Amino acid sequence: MRFFCFIIKVFRSYDYWDILISVGAFALILAMILKMILFPYGVFNFGESNIYTEGIVSKTGFQNINPLFVDYNEADREVSNLVFSGLMKYDPNKRAIVDDMGVLTINEDKTEYSIQLREGLKWHDGEPLTVEDVYYTFHDVIMDPTFPNQILKANFAGVEVEQTDESTILFKLESPNIFFITNLTIGILPKHILKNTSPANILQDNFNKMPIGSGPYMVTDAVEVFPTGRMQITLTRNPYYYGELSEIEFFRFISYPSMERLILDINSVNAVIKVPGKYLTDFENSDRFMLMSYELPQYTAVFMNMESEILQEKNVRLALQKSVYKDDLIEQFNDKKPVDTPLMALNQEDWIYKPDVEEAQGALKDAGFSYGEDDTEHVGIRYDEDGKALELRFLVRLYDQGTTQFEESMKVVKFLQESWENVGFDINVEFLLDDEFEEQIMKRDYDLLLVGQSLGYNLDTYSYWHSSQADPRGQNLSNYKSFRVDSLIEDIRAVFNKEKRERELNELAEQIKEDIPAIFLYRPVYFYATDGKVSGVSMDGVVFPSDRFTNLGLWRFER
Repeated sequence: MRFFCFIIKVFRSYDYWDILISVGAFALILAMILKMILFPYGVFNFGESNIYTEGIVSKTGFQNINPLFVDYNEADREVSNLVFSGLMKYDPNKRAIVDDMGVLTINEDKTEYSIQLREGLKWHDGEPLTVEDVYYTFHDVIMDPTFPNQILKANFAGVEVEQTDESTILFKLESPNIFFITNLTIGILPKHILKNTSPANILQDNFNKMPIGSGPYMVTDAVEVFPTGRMQITLTRNPYYYGELSEIEFFRFISYPSMERLILDINSVNAVIKVPGKYLTDFENSDRFMLMSYELPQYTAVFMNMESEILQEKNVRLALQKSVYKDDLIEQFNDKKPVDTPLMALNQEDWIYKPDVEEAQGALKDAGFSYGEDDTEHVGIRYDEDGKALELRFLVRLYDQGTTQFEESMKVVKFLQESWENVGFDINVEFLLDDEFEEQIMKRDYDLLLVGQSLGYNLDTYSYWHSSQADPRGQNLSNYKSFRVDSLIEDIRAVFNKEKRERELNELAEQIKEDIPAIFLYRPVYFYATDGKVSGVSMDGVVFPSDRFTNLGLWRFER
């Protein structure tokens, strides 16, 4: 009682408006303190009704929100897809590349791609987006010899870019390439902001932290970093957007260093982008979330170095393949599907190979490898006529212990090693950290290599199987060189007739199957978890998880 009397006495000593201002300021400060303390734990959320929050697991979190480098970081791709827009975009409903900021016209020879920009395009800062920005992005940055993204730069090798008028850009190709159109989905950069930045240094520019784009959402605050390893960025709806605006005013992404950390903070998110199979029960047993499964054009395989002395013998490669009972491996997971060809445009069920341990044994015998007599040191290992052991060096990336990737690779490697040693191989497994792993790949210093590959929108196999990509900078990890395969890959790029293209794809798959440059294991199945705060979310037909944003204008708040 004395306390309240004291408060009244104090208030009487002030002017009425001073009291209101003081009380209001105190309430505002208190609310801010409470939100800072309690929001990270999902305990206290206010003013969140027009915010949609998605959680993602990322070891590095948000690093560089730049559309030219999203292949290096999935978390960056998620944000970049909302902040930037391209001349074209991928439509999951149509499973095709469609017009976005421009209207595409292709000449009869399929060597000239002319794009006329929409009228009234603007950057997030209100500045006009013009054809000069498009020319700058492709000609001045991507095609610059010092531009650091080698894969993206290679996609425009031999391509000429011309600014034909105030609203039209023209791309001239040396030869037809059905996959070139996918390169036009790349987000456009603002020349008026980056024109003085060297392409060689663009990845280090502060622009990547507070970017200006033309997408449906814009970055208004820098990424927040928390002591627990959590990172957070909130995007604001872009009032200048040329397309259909979403009713979601704010879009927030929160990255977590592990799925365990995300699950502890689950009350702070409305959706989780990628839920691995190991954690399905955490969501299935929840009344709050529902799951949507989806697959991407990815596969995990064991690549055989065709320049390895032992692996040059086809029967040895056949034995490695035939001794792997893939179905038994996949049974250990609830988020994998078998893959038997790297051509993801084909129906995988048409390419099922049959393992047979007896055939594997016979292939090794035909290759001149037999079990040694009186061998006590290496029991069960085969040798050639000169006494050389059937020994292979198996390279594997070492992931952080406890992560989903670590557990997956350990299961796969154990299964493969036992399968191969069962028919007489001596498999020496080497787990290497990222930098050393990449270094060994560059040197092609291995016999066997376990790694995954993602084909992206175009499903083009050029980068992975053409002999020109067998050098250290390429992605032909098997050092696979075949004149027939090269010809097919090049022909497929120039074929726009669907039936002819499918015939050549099947012939290409048959040739790779015959040569056995790799053992194709499985493709991952992912799950998108949502609490139903918004409707209209679909994962059908996505190539990257961020493709779900293509129909963002259809997302509606349900509660």
